[in-house]
Amino acid sequence: MSGQQVTACGPMNGTARGLAMIEAAGLTPATAHALKTLPVDQMLAASAARDPVQGYGGINFAPLLDGRSLTRHPFYPDAPARSAHIPMIIGNTREETLAFMGNDPANAGLTWETLPARLTPDVMRIDIAPEMVIEGYRRMKPDWTPDQVLIGATTAGRSWRAAVIEAEERAKQGSPAWVYQLDYPGTLPNGRAGAFHTADIALAFDNVTIPESRVNGPGAQDVSNAMADAFIALARNGNPNHAGLPAWTPYGLEHRETMLFDVTSRMANDPRGDEREFFARIPYIQPGT
Repeated sequence: MSGQQVTACGPMNGTARGLAMIEAAGLTPATAHALKTLPVDQMLAASAARDPVQGYGGINFAPLLDGRSLTRHPFYPDAPARSAHIPMIIGNTREETLAFMGNDPANAGLTWETLPARLTPDVMRIDIAPEMVIEGYRRMKPDWTPDQVLIGATTAGRSWRAAVIEAEERAKQGSPAWVYQLDYPGTLPNGRAGAFHTADIALAFDNVTIPESRVNGPGAQDVSNAMADAFIALARNGNPNHAGLPAWTPYGLEHRETMLFDVTSRMANDPRGDEREFFARIPYIQPGT
């Protein structure tokens, strides 16, 4: 659910993060064992140190490829054989990055002239010129505004990519997953609406009546029933299909079958295929790893 892990953090990046955490806690490598006894508030304060790999935010506690507990990347160079027999649902939200950017004052009043400065590497997380992204989207989505391009490109280029890669690798492996896209919109505190990051959680756990879920609009309970029953069916039977959904077929490379969860859920082949193809040309490395 919008948190797929294609590659793990490498040992050098993991060491850099560990050292940053130790230093922020006022310790040294020789006294690092004292982390075990630090009060929780001091531990949390240390974890808020600037991440030395990503260059922003707190320390990213990403899975670490240490050669002992984790001996290969989760979905690189292919889907792991160890979990090939395990049924999977892989999903994403259509306006994923609205959750992170929808309240950012820097994105207010975007124009085509100011948009390139917002599509910087620390935002896109892939090596592509902002001008190329904008040109591509103005060709693919001629009716979109600069704000829509910002949310669409950052979602498709950095957040959705991992879900696509995992679904593709499972399909190549011959053990495909059931793939969904949440289209039902939630509402941010500032009133902006969209299927943003975490919107599918309250739906899947049948918590839409809680105001903090932000997905309690018209039809929310219907969407929640469809999603929750699908997750339960997967756990019970190894297959998410149930009477409240159209027939949900697994993801294949020919049609890229995807369930679109909304007030009226439906199956679609390769939704946002133009955006998927556009970013498939750009090498992808999991952000933070």
